[in-house]
Amino acid sequence: MRQYRLLIFGFVLVFIISACDSGGSDNTSPETGAVILTLNSLSPLPGDYHLEGWVVTSDLATLSLGKFTIGSGGKLFNLAGEELATRRLDTQFPLDSARIAYITIEPPGDVDDSPSMTRLMGGLFIEGSAELRTTDVEGIEDALVLARGNYIIETPTNGPNSSEHSGIWFVNLTGGPPARGLRITTPIPGWKHQGWVDIDGIPLNMGVISHHSQPDDSNIYSGSQPGYNYPGEDFLVNAPPSLTFPLSLAGTRVTVSLEPDPDPDPERSQLILFEATVPETPESIGTTYDMTNLVDTWPTGRMVIVQQ
Repeated sequence: MRQYRLLIFGFVLVFIISACDSGGSDNTSPETGAVILTLNSLSPLPGDYHLEGWVVTSDLATLSLGKFTIGSGGKLFNLAGEELATRRLDTQFPLDSARIAYITIEPPGDVDDSPSMTRLMGGLFIEGSAELRTTDVEGIEDALVLARGNYIIETPTNGPNSSEHSGIWFVNLTGGPPARGLRITTPIPGWKHQGWVDIDGIPLNMGVISHHSQPDDSNIYSGSQPGYNYPGEDFLVNAPPSLTFPLSLAGTRVTVSLEPDPDPDPERSQLILFEATVPETPESIGTTYDMTNLVDTWPTGRMVIVQQ
């Protein structure tokens, strides 16, 4: 269990903020404040979606630090497209009582001072500095750090002993009867899980996973017979251009990502929770394979309050 547990609901983002980069002299007054932000490995958001920084004070007030976007190389920009070269966000309120920092993803046209439910990362201020991680949020820590994933290779939707290497299902068969292969907390407010299989570098969407013990929302590639009562897909029909089904999944990459809800981008996000590579020669039907939890590879960061 990590030592930091946030006392707010929701979900927060990954930022790294440099304490030494204050952008020069400090012009804050007792009635104003400022923070310095430095992003680490965070990809630009699609469309007109943007980020917004927040602090929660000791009296539980939630205050906006401002709206911004991220460009290539971790550069920050205001919504007018002007670069924030010093990564400094100035406020019209003091930050001496700030206790929690977090970042949200906000939709196009957002003009209010209320945070969205899609909280990307956050952390506690300790001596004016907050390390921002996805896993340091109350209710998120266990859902991600302790999450486990399994899958099997099988095609239940076209009957037995037919193209069995053409389907993948998030199922665990090690205990006897079929059991859930994804041991994750769903739903997480503001987020959803989604399965993917990479074919020749092209991620094929396996559907949104609303609950780990129910089918996902897509069976576009599966056959006409019932599948497992868990997320999964058979790749038998309706092949996209350049692909031919039935499709052997030997050697392919399978992932489960965390996607914003609503999701501004049909592509897979960079927040990949589970990853696995199907063996070149999959074992007999009924073999349960493990997936690797990648949450420790997600973007991280820091927010630093400028001395007042």
